[in-house]
Formats: sequence, C-alpha cells, structure tokens
Amino acid sequence: MAEKEQIWKRTEYETWDEAFHGLAPVIRQQSVRVASYTQALFVQACAGNFGADTREGAERMQGQYADLAYKCGMYHQLGKALVPPEYQVWTDDFTEEEQAVYKKYTTDGRLLVASLQERGNRAKERRKGELIEQPTKNIPWLMIRESCEQHMEHWDGSGYPAQRNTTNISPIAQIVGMAKELDRLASETKSEDPFAEAIQTLMDQSGSIWNPALIEVLKAARPKCRAIYNKYIHYTLTIPKTIPLVERRKERPMGLQYRPMVSDAEGTVAAYEAIPWFGGILGRPGETEGAAELEAMLIRRKMVEDVSRYFLYEAADTVLRIENCKLKIQSVVLQMLPAFYHLNTQLQMFNQLFKDQPIPRDKLLLTIPADLVANANKHTTELIERYLRNGIRLVLDGYDPAVHGEKLPAETLKAMGFVYLRLDPKLYLKQETANAMNRLRQDGFILLGGGADTHDILGWLAACGAAYMSGTLSGVVVSDDELIRDSLLRER
Repeated sequence: MAEKEQIWKRTEYETWDEAFHGLAPVIRQQSVRVASYTQALFVQACAGNFGADTREGAERMQGQYADLAYKCGMYHQLGKALVPPEYQVWTDDFTEEEQAVYKKYTTDGRLLVASLQERGNRAKERRKGELIEQPTKNIPWLMIRESCEQHMEHWDGSGYPAQRNTTNISPIAQIVGMAKELDRLASETKSEDPFAEAIQTLMDQSGSIWNPALIEVLKAARPKCRAIYNKYIHYTLTIPKTIPLVERRKERPMGLQYRPMVSDAEGTVAAYEAIPWFGGILGRPGETEGAAELEAMLIRRKMVEDVSRYFLYEAADTVLRIENCKLKIQSVVLQMLPAFYHLNTQLQMFNQLFKDQPIPRDKLLLTIPADLVANANKHTTELIERYLRNGIRLVLDGYDPAVHGEKLPAETLKAMGFVYLRLDPKLYLKQETANAMNRLRQDGFILLGGGADTHDILGWLAACGAAYMSGTLSGVVVSDDELIRDSLLRER
C-alpha cells in the first residue's frame, strides 16, 4: 500500500465539484443514481412521517428538503476523494489495512464536507492541514455530514464506522444507505429482473440491516424506484447514451451484430466479435450490407470518422454492459473500417471514449488489416504505433507469415506493440501454419481465429492454441440484448 501512496498526491479541494471529480468515474456514476433513489425514498418517508418521532427528526424529515436529500445522496461518498483511486472501490482481496483505509472514507467524508461548507480565507488555510469540523446548527449542513458519516451503519449495530444502531442512526443516513445498497444490488445481480431481486433482498434484511419502518417506506416507493432504475438502466444493464448516435431505434441506419467467439472445440464462449451492418438499401427494405461493401462510399462522402465513432461507442457500450453484469466475457472484437487508420490521429477521441465509458481497455479489441500495416506509409505507421503505446488494443487481422513476414516479422510487431494476431483463414489446416502459430505463441502473441466454419477447422484452431475463434460453428450473430441474455443464461 505504501508503494501506491508514493505515486499519488492528495489534492486540496476548494469546491464540492472539485472533490466530486476526484472520485473514480464508476463512483461518480453510482452517486448520481444513489442521489435519485435517495430523493424518492426521502419524499415517501416524509409522507409517512418516517424518522419524525424525535424533535431533530421532525425538523429534518420535511418535504422542503427533497432537493437537499438528492445532494445527500450525491455527495455521500465524497470522502473517497481523499484516497488513491485503487482504494475507492471495495474489492474482496483487500488486506485488513486496506479495508481500514477504505472504511475511513465515511468519517473523512464528514470532515471534508464540513470544511467545504466554510468559505473565506481562514477556512481555506485550515483545509491545507488536518481537517477540523466546525460545529453548526445549520440543518442542511448537518444532514449532509450525517449522510457521509453514517450511511454504512446498520440497524443492528453491525455497520461502520461507529457501530451505531437503531434510532442512533440519522434518518437521512438510513435512507442514503438503503439507496446505495438498492443501487448496488440492482446493478450487480445477475438476473432477468435484477431490480425485483434487489428489493426482495432488502426486505429480507428487515430488522437486521434495515429499520423495519424504512422497509415500509421502500415498499411504498417501489414504483418510483423502479422508474429510476429504468431511467438509469443505461448505466447498469444497458447502454449509456454517451453520444446522440448511440440510440436504439428501429429506423437507425446502422449498428453492430455480435458473433460468439469460442475458446475451445466444445464451444465455450469467451468473447464476441462485433460486426458492423448498414441498412436503408433502396428498394430492399429490411436488408443490410456489410462495411466492406460501403467503405468506398463512406470515404467519398467523408463519413469514415463519424461512422467509426458510432461503432466504437456502441461496442464500448456493450463492453460496459458485460462489465456491469459481471459476465465472464473476456473481450469484444470490433471489425473496424480499414479507412479509419488513414484518418488523422483519433487519440483524443479514444481518451474521451474511455472517460465516458470506464471500461478496461483490454476488453475492447479493434481489427486492423495486416495488408494495411505492411504497406503503411511513415505517417500511418507512426499513428498505429501511437495508438498501441496508448493502450488501444489492435488485432493484426489476416496475417500471413509468408506474405507479411519480411516487412512484419515477429520482432517488428512486438516493437510496434502488437499483442493480438489473427492469421489468414486460407492458411488453415497446414502443418507449416501450425508451426508458425506455435512460434508466435512462444513469442508472446495472443492468437485469434476466424472462419471456423467446419468442425475440422474449429478443432484445428483450438489445437493450435487460438485463444478464441469465430465462424458459423461458433454461433449465430445476435443483438447486444441477446448477447447479454444468452450470457446470463449460460452463467446461471
């Protein structure tokens, strides 16, 4: 842990927004959803007089504070901005020391929001040292502080940081805690109806984790919470609408289909190949064409950049769905338009893509033809190498050692940064090809296979060590919704 902390420098935040953007993207996304759930539960709680049986509760549990409740949900994890990103998301392999660092975000959060609530030069100077909370009687300030500190406390006293129990936990903190857990369960549960299972899990914890009276609030607010889940389902089990092009519409003129890629001759699905399609063919409604048939038109009309961006975001959306459903799919391999690599640098767009979609870069692979790389001019070669240096995973597609080996030997490919190769299918079922694949694997390359259209080819590719293979025998093409559904069914 000390080694990680040496390369991370704690930021002195001056505003709420600065601190919020110090959170990892996945935490910010979660906080937006929790804020909406918190507001819905708070309004319902006020209507049912939840938490109003004490003087303090009666003062705070009022409908006039609905917008404040949203802010309580939004900033309840603000204390995580004070630790390195690797400690902001709980993982089961945390050591005891790392668990303590993580759990400290509750008390740190209270101190941070208390310091940010103060304005002026004296407060700014105090924030440079150890955070100290100034007392206040301001109800909104107190509610946000309590939300930060107490939202992980449990009704039976089993939570943290202070093992508070029953009515010793602030009503707003109880609500924020339930909103956070509802979101977590609904986001992570593998099910055809994760929301329903999440609600049932919370109800089963009545009297232990949760105040029974708050469970009744949840039941009454269930329709509103379901609407929020449906609204933000783009951040959980379906696509985030990161750009206007990525919209599921019946009349949309293009999209992606996904063919399973298997890891062995038994057909174990390990990845999916994303295949672009284009519709809107004059006189042939319902028919589609592939990218190769339309690439010349896209180049002529200068549409390559926009269309490529569309497919990249759609594929990244699917990867995000796979990640949020916690499926055992290793990657999505997107068939890129070859003309994309003749554009000027798109590195800024890639960086924005992975900022919009917080997915591991090695989960999204992009094909690039071996002919294009072998015959690239200096500018294009430098562009390709720059992508590879910046973590863009490119699959050298259609590689033939006899044809491309002189210009692109293994040493050159490794120096450029290539890791993934897919050999030309016309080379299959030959001893010299099997020998070449074995040498490439020993050199550290990951081999993909295409054209697995017969049992002989599929078995041969598996025997030659291809990591995953696609073809008619690997499975039929499906939509992204079918990909998720089929994967959930397989992993049950």
